Amino acid sequence: MTWWIPLRSLLRNRRRTLLSVAIIALGTAISLFVYGFLEDSRLQIQAAAVNEYGNLQLASADLFDDTADGYDYLIDPEREAQVRNLLSQHAAVTGITTQLQFPGLIASGKQTQVVRVTAQVPGNSVLNADKLVFKGRPLDETDVASILMGRSLADRLGLHVDDVVTLTLTTVNGAYNATPLRIVGIYKFTSEQVELQTLFMPQSFAQLLLGTRGVERLIVGLESISATDDAKEAIVSQLDRASIELDVRTWFELSAIYQQLSGFFDLLFGFLTLAVFILVFFIILQVLTLAFLERTREIGTLRALGTTRSEVFRQLLIESAWLALIGSAAGVLTGVLMGWGFNALGIEWQPPGTVETSVLAVRLGLLTAAPPFLVGVVSTLLSAVFPAIQTSGIRVVDALRVN
Repeated sequence: MTWWIPLRSLLRNRRRTLLSVAIIALGTAISLFVYGFLEDSRLQIQAAAVNEYGNLQLASADLFDDTADGYDYLIDPEREAQVRNLLSQHAAVTGITTQLQFPGLIASGKQTQVVRVTAQVPGNSVLNADKLVFKGRPLDETDVASILMGRSLADRLGLHVDDVVTLTLTTVNGAYNATPLRIVGIYKFTSEQVELQTLFMPQSFAQLLLGTRGVERLIVGLESISATDDAKEAIVSQLDRASIELDVRTWFELSAIYQQLSGFFDLLFGFLTLAVFILVFFIILQVLTLAFLERTREIGTLRALGTTRSEVFRQLLIESAWLALIGSAAGVLTGVLMGWGFNALGIEWQPPGTVETSVLAVRLGLLTAAPPFLVGVVSTLLSAVFPAIQTSGIRVVDALRVN
């Protein structure tokens, strides 16, 4: 009964109640829409980062810190086999591959371009460019002197599948080496910079060109992105026990752009939350203050009948809680409908520095609805505290004198 009396009090002045609910709902709906949009954008960038770096990478600290002298950071076959054995003991690990990167200069006719060659194991299940190829074919284990070239670089140099370019590089021993390479496939990536600068070739052929059997890093695939931090902690512990001096970096640590954008999204939603909180707080504070003052004689009558100040305060606060819950729930429903409508439009845009369009969307679900809902509830309840204390604390005699 205690909970239903405040609800009936709200229904006595439906116009004021609807106005309050509309204000709370509007703030909650806007928060939900923007938060859902930011979360969907964040997850898209997160997936792109994992596709570029894998879940985890193991390599020399000199490589990660860019302080290596020559090719001293390379991992020899014996150490690679030892690390693979340790990694295979983790249930969350779904795949392991290696990678080797080095700079070079390609020439086609009179045109030249500085590139970074990424040597991969063709067909590996963790991280390769096979799914990026849209012209020609992916790399094969039997390929020799074959590469995948980015779409933007191919367009700039006027090259096509089966064209031949010349690659010049420096070997592990410091000697110069040059080889003709045939373009077997052209790939596309979300970043134009990657397409312009990165070539892919089979790892075995790259090792032959460089004169080494070593690899640059081991890349680990996990069953889910959420397992990354736990897996890193366990792997670091194993490496320490085995006295293997390799650093472990997560996709988050390797992707500077994700860190920057994620921080920006957090800051943006923080400002939005503060703005909505202040808006709802002060408007509802004014509405409730007037509403409670209009009922001063009613409060005085209740006090004269023996109702204590704490009981009056509790009833007013429960009334505000009903208002907060109804308004926030209506806001969540409105925000979800707005999100559905926006997603149905299928609006596309091309982010700066990319060559592929992305679909703008609002992520909807309990995790995205919870923060805006809580903002609406908390701001409304806090705005009710002062007028509830002021009204419940009025003297009975003074309350009954009010006309």
